[in-house]
Amino acid sequence: MLTLSFDFQQLSTRQAFYRALVEQSHCPLDFGNNLDAMWDWLTGGMALPATIHLQHAESASQQAEFAPIVALLEEAAQQLQGELRLVR
Repeated sequence: MLTLSFDFQQLSTRQAFYRALVEQSHCPLDFGNNLDAMWDWLTGGMALPATIHLQHAESASQQAEFAPIVALLEEAAQQLQGELRLVR
C-alpha cells in the first residue's frame, strides 16, 4: 500500500505540494501541477489503496494557497470509498 505524507507547515506553495506529490507517489514527470491533474492522478493514475497523512491540514484548509488542495483530497477520498484514506 502506498503511503504519502504532507506537512503543510513545511510546504510554502501549491507548487511545493505538487512537487512532493510527484516525488512520493511516483507520478509521471509531465504531471500538470494543477488541481485537474491532481484529481486525475488520485482517481485514475495513482496506485491504490493509498493512505495520505496530512499534518497541519486544519490550518491549511483555511489558507487560500492550500484550501483547494485539502478540499480536493477530501473529495477524492470520499469518491474512492476507502481506497484512498486521509489521516490527520
